[in-house]
Amino acid sequence: MDTRTRARQRSRAPHTSYRIRIARTDELGDVLGLIDQAARWLQAEKNTTQWVRPWPSEDDRRKRVYESLLNRETWLMFDGGRPIGTVTIKLIGHEELWTAPERETEAVYLHRLVIHRDYAGDGLGAELIDWAGRRGASRLQNAELIRIDVWTDNTELHAYYRRQGFKDVAIRTTSDNTPSGALFERPLDAARPVLAQRITEHVLPT
Repeated sequence: MDTRTRARQRSRAPHTSYRIRIARTDELGDVLGLIDQAARWLQAEKNTTQWVRPWPSEDDRRKRVYESLLNRETWLMFDGGRPIGTVTIKLIGHEELWTAPERETEAVYLHRLVIHRDYAGDGLGAELIDWAGRRGASRLQNAELIRIDVWTDNTELHAYYRRQGFKDVAIRTTSDNTPSGALFERPLDAARPVLAQRITEHVLPT
């Protein structure tokens, strides 16, 4: 953790509340900016190829992220007016990553979960996982699991999800050779209680 990150963490009061809402299509740049900021940190600090370059190309990534915005699947989290986190919540698993029998179990699928590095280290990522699981489950009558696919060579991230209660499912490949083929899942009811919920959902005005 660098000095700037430690200083910012010290300056935040324990009761800080962060606002989260559906991301608008005109906020594509904010979502991509969070991903790119995480990519720069990964390249500098971690032994992984994750997000070294947009996959499979910059245009394809932009289209993929934009489609999630159009489908109202992507959320942005704010500290005041500053975007500090994002997550995409889907209710259907990738057909080549998750087998047909696995997909018979209702689950919440999380993608592109990012917390800005200035806010790392105080459990906010774990809270965002818990919040996203509950938010997705509110739209599924019989949801049992949170599932996530992780960049295959990012072993430190694998370890992080294990610490959050996720279990290894498999490492799989797809016809388009997605690099994110390490699969993890955990029960929805495994969310840990928190003394104060810092993430508050807001609704966009209509």
